[in-house]
Amino acid sequence: MLKQLTLDQRGRVAEKVMDWGNLVFIGLVIVQVVPGGEVNLRTALFGVVALVGAYFGANRIMIRGGGRK
Repeated sequence: MLKQLTLDQRGRVAEKVMDWGNLVFIGLVIVQVVPGGEVNLRTALFGVVALVGAYFGANRIMIRGGGRK
């Protein structure tokens, strides 16, 4: 499917994947730190892994499939 997308379309899909990674990171990591309460390490670690995974996935979307321009 990715080979059928244009470069602009792949860019938009990759941007949305990164946006979701940012939202998960904010929801699981930043929200714990703002109130000054206790930080759940497992949840924070999952948020960081989700952020890194989203950026890695977006990078793979942009690299994969030489496709049309």
